[in-house]
Amino acid sequence: MKDAPDTRYFLLEIGCEELPDWMLSPALDHLEKEFLALVKTHRLGSPILEPRRLATPRRLALRSRGLLEHQEDREVEVLGPRVQAAYDEKGRPTKALEGFARSQGVQVEKLVRLATPKGECLGLRRREKGLSAAEVLSKEMPRLIASIPFGKTMRWGSGPFRFARPIQWMICLLGNEQVPFEVAGISSGRESRGPRFMGSPKIPMRDARDYVSALEEGGVICDPTERKRRIEEGILRECQRLGRGHSVQPRARLLETLTGLVEHPVVAAGSFDPSFLALPGAVLATAMIHHQRFIPVISPHGGLSEHFLAVLNCDGRKETVERIRRGNEWVLRARLRDADFFWKEDLKHTLRERVPELEKVLFEASLGSYRKKVERVSQLSRYLAGELAERGCGLDAPALVEAAEISKSDLTTLMVKEFPELQGIMAGLYARHEGRPEPVCRALEQQYLGSGESEERIPFSTREGAVLAAADRIDTLAGFFLLGRVPTGSRDPFGLRRAALALVHGALDLELRFSISRLKERAVVLYREQGVQEGEGEGIDRLEPFIQERLRHVCQEVLGLRYDAVNAALAVGSDDLLDAARRARALDGVRGQEDLEALSLSYRRVRNILSEHQVEPLSVSTLPLEEERALLGALESVEEKVGPLLEKGEYAKALAVLAHLRSPLDRFFEKVLVMDEDPGIRRNRLGLLKRISLLLLRVGDFAEMVLEGEKAPLPAAGGKRG
Repeated sequence: MKDAPDTRYFLLEIGCEELPDWMLSPALDHLEKEFLALVKTHRLGSPILEPRRLATPRRLALRSRGLLEHQEDREVEVLGPRVQAAYDEKGRPTKALEGFARSQGVQVEKLVRLATPKGECLGLRRREKGLSAAEVLSKEMPRLIASIPFGKTMRWGSGPFRFARPIQWMICLLGNEQVPFEVAGISSGRESRGPRFMGSPKIPMRDARDYVSALEEGGVICDPTERKRRIEEGILRECQRLGRGHSVQPRARLLETLTGLVEHPVVAAGSFDPSFLALPGAVLATAMIHHQRFIPVISPHGGLSEHFLAVLNCDGRKETVERIRRGNEWVLRARLRDADFFWKEDLKHTLRERVPELEKVLFEASLGSYRKKVERVSQLSRYLAGELAERGCGLDAPALVEAAEISKSDLTTLMVKEFPELQGIMAGLYARHEGRPEPVCRALEQQYLGSGESEERIPFSTREGAVLAAADRIDTLAGFFLLGRVPTGSRDPFGLRRAALALVHGALDLELRFSISRLKERAVVLYREQGVQEGEGEGIDRLEPFIQERLRHVCQEVLGLRYDAVNAALAVGSDDLLDAARRARALDGVRGQEDLEALSLSYRRVRNILSEHQVEPLSVSTLPLEEERALLGALESVEEKVGPLLEKGEYAKALAVLAHLRSPLDRFFEKVLVMDEDPGIRRNRLGLLKRISLLLLRVGDFAEMVLEGEKAPLPAAGGKRG
């Protein structure tokens, strides 16, 4: 499809020192969003506008077709003084009017009356000629580049400008026309740079349209999607070369990282001494993935093989690949030798023997050592086991307590000191080597799960692991909130949002029902017993709302529930995380069910009436009218049927029963005057409505539901779905 005659291709490239891979995607998101806003504001967009995001470690780029060459001309109204202030009592122009006319270069007689929301004004209409796109871009590009947010920025040279890394070059083209501007002492030009392994040669850009192909000819694959495709093809090719049955596990996060680390990807296989396969698979995988960014290869038998794949940034020549492969093997061999030594040394002491050493490992200066934390987590685990048992949720309580008592012992091992990513995992491996029961080992392995939000989040698979994680996280949360160290804005140096997420995920993954408020109170008591001093302010009182917001996030962004259903459920309580999530899911299913939607509208009327009156729910009835007696009869029937369903948390079935209140409640409002002159009758009718309200509130606040055709209110804090 050819561009219309009045549109051109646009290109912006910001070349800089190597950017961390995790910075690329957020920066491109911002760049695209601000570019589209700029185009809209300055009237430069066309129907075929199509931005394309491009990036490598050394560049951020945006290329778009369909940019108009000029702004469209437009008629604008220039407003002067209001009519009342434009003339005096004799009808002569005031100084304000004369001054306005003079500033616009016209005679007073040329001004016209213009209607505005604030009344009539004197002013004029004039044709404003559109600027060229090059003029607009030249002015706006420095602001756009400076606005890109990064987690960390730096200054270089003597100026105040900050960016993620020093800017080395910039390109801005509109078709084949260069758009001039300057940022941080660097002027925009029309030359890019090739990869470092080729000496960073200059790559001239004749036209914005040719950007991708010109870079590829110069050895740079600037499209992340294309780099990712080439890496995936290279992985498949190398696995086939290693022999039938060799494969790799899908690792989306690692693949994204590797894509962001190279400009010209080449996949090559390497190997290590098979004797290292005696090490635990988690140790081998961590040494390869987290420390070297290698991809472990699975053998035809299903376990790790002695091979690995590396994604290289090189020209792909055989001698180059061979040289880098030997270097990679040498580095990995050294890592694995260290790991083998750590493993053998660590096995000389049991996890129980390591507990006293935790006194030397600081959890937080004001909250004490990790040994103190283990004592608190053990007590909280016992408490949670008891509460879950009361609710009929079975688990291996002795195994849970045993795991809690040694839960942090692996922090003193050589392996975890060298490979911090393995904390918890190593505790499970060492426990299994000691012959401890499998529930203990799995609980130790899962104690750090639940914090992630990505597709790679590993769900809890054992109740013992989920409960141990819950005890650990509530201890951390209560401690920092007790000190008043509550996260603000985007700052969360202690990872408290992740801790609260783990608490929510554990409850939902394995359907654990417990009281957040009672668990929090128990955690606070344990801190006070250890002499921890409470900080200033109301920090600890903010903990439950903080956890509720994480529950709201999970319900909306992970479970995919509408924000109004979540609001309705959380409005009546979230002390039991699982129960609140179940109610939100049931309310989300109300959409399209006519009786329940009508009942929701009627409930709003009930709530509005009751908001002005304090009454007790109706117990003994003296109701004179047939419609109110019919409503009471329907209510008693519904209460009898819905009670057991609510107790068992079967909220979808409960809502189907509650829907039977719709018709009698509608007839009640049609025929009955609630605010009767007789105080006794009025009190009974209000009491009847109060009883209905209390029953519905056991599921949620129906007034929060947004029905079809209604204007939706803004989501509550943390809500994004609508």
